[in-house]
Amino acid sequence: MDAVKVILRRFVGFTIILSIFLLILNIVMLSLLISNEIKGENSPKAVLQNVAASLHKVDAGYALNDEAKDMLLQNQAWAMLLNKEGDVDWEYQLPAEIPRAFSVIDVAKFSRSYLMGYPVFVWEHSDSLVVIGFPKQSYAKYHPYFLVQWISSLPTRIVLMVVGNIAIVLLLSIIIGTSFVKSAKPLIEGIHALSKENPIHVEAKGIFRDLAYSINSTSDMLQEKNESLKMRDEARSNWITGISHDIRTPLSMILGYASELEESSDISAEQRRQAGIIRQQGENLRSLIADLNLVSKLEYEMQPLNLEVTRLSAIARQVTTDFLNNDLDDRYQINLNVTGDHAKILADRKLLMRAVTNLVQNSINHNPQGCTIELAIHYDSGHLPCRFIVSDDGVGISNPDLKDLLELPYSSQRKTPVRTGHGLGLPMVARIVSAHQGELSLSSRIGQGLAVTMSFPSI
Repeated sequence: MDAVKVILRRFVGFTIILSIFLLILNIVMLSLLISNEIKGENSPKAVLQNVAASLHKVDAGYALNDEAKDMLLQNQAWAMLLNKEGDVDWEYQLPAEIPRAFSVIDVAKFSRSYLMGYPVFVWEHSDSLVVIGFPKQSYAKYHPYFLVQWISSLPTRIVLMVVGNIAIVLLLSIIIGTSFVKSAKPLIEGIHALSKENPIHVEAKGIFRDLAYSINSTSDMLQEKNESLKMRDEARSNWITGISHDIRTPLSMILGYASELEESSDISAEQRRQAGIIRQQGENLRSLIADLNLVSKLEYEMQPLNLEVTRLSAIARQVTTDFLNNDLDDRYQINLNVTGDHAKILADRKLLMRAVTNLVQNSINHNPQGCTIELAIHYDSGHLPCRFIVSDDGVGISNPDLKDLLELPYSSQRKTPVRTGHGLGLPMVARIVSAHQGELSLSSRIGQGLAVTMSFPSI
């Protein structure tokens, strides 16, 4: 609705400005045209003044210079000079139908209008009167008269006229703009719905018919693609879940028999060692299947979250205890740095434990020479994010490769292949953090270790 108001407001404003500009432009142009017509070189007044100034007395009467004669010829005009008695003392191309003597009444009649259909103009010349006549129907003579009071109020009338015109333009622009917006509103709503991938159908009518068809077609196409993607994702997730379920039973049997052989005294030590390798690789396979299943469910938002109030410090201590109790190699040292012991978030405790465990295991896997691993929790007060940082001082990684660590192993977004492991550890952590409405960031330099920061909204 805000977009509709903006369109209407801009349309009305542009219409008013354009109308005022056109009104002023028309007034100026009309004034210039009238002024040029009245004051031009060939205007009746200019011709009359030129003839009156050029007419001079000679012995035999009066004479006109050549320039004035040419001007009369160009305008197909005639001229005469009347004396005080109304007789014609001098004439030039005077039509035969024009009398050669006039009474005072006759002069009064034609001096402001026409003489026998000829538009005439008069000018004083000494004690005589110069009369110039132009061809019939060549000029229209109007002599309006106005009261002085009306002339005095003319500026106010002009202002009122301009205000009235603006009001009319404003009213018309609002009517036209409202009609335009009424037609455009469904299109605007349709475009907003498209940006949110919601289904939309815009009624195709008016001047925007073609655009409405395009929006409807685009909406149908997006819905078909989304449905196709959804079906594909569900099929992929179901396939992974089915494979995981089908493998679990035979894998459990392999692990069970491998464990029995590993502990049996009826076979040789070499055979027990080989059985231990089978068990270890089977456990790795089971872990891989579990990780793949979890990542798939998180990727397609199919993993249910059992949210509960969870202390981050308890998660950090539990993970540290688990690693230390599982005979952590002496090459690795785990330190706790908890400055926000009271930091609490809404989390799925098992998933969060899995994420932190993966980060610690990632540091161990990528630093075979050993390193110091630190689990730090930072939280000040209020509703600031809680930060859970897992860092090490190991070999590190170059900055350009950091982004790849969060992509799935065979994603098209990944630029470099997985070097060690199955590559699901950090992508899984990223998706667990995202499922908890958190943010994950990585920082590292070659030879200075890796730091992974998980930020969660606090409660």
